[in-house]
Amino acid sequence: MSTLRFENPPADGRRNGSYPSAGEVAAALKARPGQWAVVRTVPARTTAATSAYNIRVAKSAAYAPAGSFEAVSRSVDGEYRVYARYVGPVSAEGGESR
Repeated sequence: MSTLRFENPPADGRRNGSYPSAGEVAAALKARPGQWAVVRTVPARTTAATSAYNIRVAKSAAYAPAGSFEAVSRSVDGEYRVYARYVGPVSAEGGESR
């Protein structure tokens, strides 16, 4: 019989509480308007791009109204990062109100 090796499996890349909530991220970005921050690091380019898109269009109410946060995804040293910043609410006319 071969020897068993007991160990925990590695992370599978899905959210497991290792990232702050959208509300926590939005609050931190609002506290430092205009400053970019890495809000998430993920193993796949498409996941990063989707996360950035979801922030821009306010998929979560924490980022509402749509357009009050900017977000982009970038590949850095083999990992995919989501950068975001708070730019302020967008007025009904489509311009920023500050």
